[in-house]
Amino acid sequence: MLRAAIWAPTGANAQPWAFVCVTDPAAVHRIRVVSPGMFWDPQAVVSVCSDQRKAGRFRGGPELARFDCAMAAQNLMLRAFSLGLGSCVIRSTNLEAVRLILEAPEYIQPELLVILGYPEGQPPAPSRDPGVVYWQKYGQQEA
Repeated sequence: MLRAAIWAPTGANAQPWAFVCVTDPAAVHRIRVVSPGMFWDPQAVVSVCSDQRKAGRFRGGPELARFDCAMAAQNLMLRAFSLGLGSCVIRSTNLEAVRLILEAPEYIQPELLVILGYPEGQPPAPSRDPGVVYWQKYGQQEA
């Protein structure tokens, strides 16, 4: 999964990310306490972090690093699914508290948490709005 994450697209090949994998149940619980968007104790948490030292070296800096981290998280989640694992991305968390729990230096900024575990079943897919695709110009839905 982590190999899939590090092969995500990245602006200027900056690779401005760091991944902190947490499997210790007590540490996972501490992260959950500061993450209101996490509704249970998962088997593992991967904190997808931006490395602000790397982010500062290219145009777009921290904002582009956040995009790169999001693409890495999606790659990780797609690989997890292919392995039969359930995952969910969490942003509803106290990012500074997570950084302190992980004992990360200030230049390592948690951006997203990916929680992982074994699903009890396959929930039905939520509906999607097909009316958000346009052709040639906004508002034109016919190809």
